[in-house]
Amino acid sequence: MESKQHQIVNLFRRSDQMIRRSIECKVKDTGLHRSQHRILMILGKHPDCSQTVLAEKLEVSPAAVAVALKKLEKAGYIARVCDDKDNRMNHVVVTPKGLEAIRISCIYFQEVENALLKGFSEEEMDMVERFLNRFIQNGEDYYKSKA
Repeated sequence: MESKQHQIVNLFRRSDQMIRRSIECKVKDTGLHRSQHRILMILGKHPDCSQTVLAEKLEVSPAAVAVALKKLEKAGYIARVCDDKDNRMNHVVVTPKGLEAIRISCIYFQEVENALLKGFSEEEMDMVERFLNRFIQNGEDYYKSKA
């Protein structure tokens, strides 16, 4: 018989998978992958974000970000502009096509959030938020203690 802790952690895992599947289903017709939408959303909020900072925010390697940015650039969603002061550095700039994708993504992500939280009261959402923040903090504390 599974422990209560195992059941809860498994529910978190299944919740994460449901969020991913829901978003992938919603964005499949846009021609962009879920991770590409995520990159565009970060760039929309942080327009002067470097490739390194982007990798940190996504918790992936800079090489993985480079591959994704190359695809987004080729498709016309972003452009790379050379830094005026340092030719070795490129700034990632969201193009008008990218801005439109961000606008649509915001609508899609809001729709998914509304669907997943349907029927939750404000009080229940506050409680879930507190529990999840505590869960995440416990995970970060554990990770730091083992690193």
